[in-house]
Amino acid sequence: MTAASADTPPLHRDTRVVVSRDAVSAELERETVILGMHDGVYYGLDPVGTRIWQLAASPTTLGAIADALVAEYDVEAARAWEDLVALTRDLLAAGLLERAAAE
Repeated sequence: MTAASADTPPLHRDTRVVVSRDAVSAELERETVILGMHDGVYYGLDPVGTRIWQLAASPTTLGAIADALVAEYDVEAARAWEDLVALTRDLLAAGLLERAAAE
């Protein structure tokens, strides 16, 4: 996991994200493989990461994703949020997710 840099805006429940147009992905047996078109690097997501990726296919808030994870998996809300923020930071840093404009 990467730490947020001083110039990275914090992530909140109302932060909107969307899958980057520079990422190509495919699901393989409940996992996702992503190719970052800007760096040519392949990334992999486990089944929970895959669900987050699916939810971020259209602009959505991190709060909505966290709520879906709590509803769909046996996970405490605080743990779901903590893990979601960590993955979101990594995906943003890799250019695979983008912050989406507010509606």
